[in-house]
Amino acid sequence: IACPADLTAVLDDPGKCYATSVALGTPTVSDNCGTPTVTNDAPAQFPTGITVVTWTATDAGGLTASCTQNVTVVDTQAPVMTCPADITTATTDPGLCYATGITLGTPVTSDNCGVANVTNDAPAQYPVGTTSVTWSAIDINGLSSTCVQKVTVTDAEPPVITCPADITGLAPDAGSCYASGVLLGSVAASDNCGIASVTNDAPAQFPIGTTTVTWTVTDNNGLKSTC
Repeated sequence: IACPADLTAVLDDPGKCYATSVALGTPTVSDNCGTPTVTNDAPAQFPTGITVVTWTATDAGGLTASCTQNVTVVDTQAPVMTCPADITTATTDPGLCYATGITLGTPVTSDNCGVANVTNDAPAQYPVGTTSVTWSAIDINGLSSTCVQKVTVTDAEPPVITCPADITGLAPDAGSCYASGVLLGSVAASDNCGIASVTNDAPAQFPIGTTTVTWTVTDNNGLKSTC
């Protein structure tokens, strides 16, 4: 008896961790006393990996001969994974320009042969804006799938601003009914994500009386405060 050639099969049953209906082929047999009876011990379901099938030929006198055939079954069905919903309501931690401790949720996974591991590349600190978190699922045969969850962090802290002291007792310019070249001083400003600009609406000429100067501080995320 000469066995059919070794063969490789893929998992052909969706959602199953085994292959069925594997075409093994036919061994070549001969005998001096007629045609032998041929049997094998092939299972109905071939699991992933290598299954050794033993073929046996029995002649009319009860004599037997055997050979083996290797059947390798390969898993081609990657895990199925659905990411948790995107997160859009996260805000920066107090005094910081990032968010921590965000609860991402849990992805939904399934696999025909079982999921071995689920991981993600989430950072410890999420900056302002949108961060893409990639989740990966690996099955017991090493096949993997990924999905992406987006985490959007908003800066919730406007700048802190303190105006210079009020200015009193100025005299008008000589021969004029206004004062010019007034030194207003500088604001004290701070922000968790940094200051982008400081402006004011001071006129070039301050008329007699009281003029209100509004200072505006804008942070790097467009939040504003005034005094």
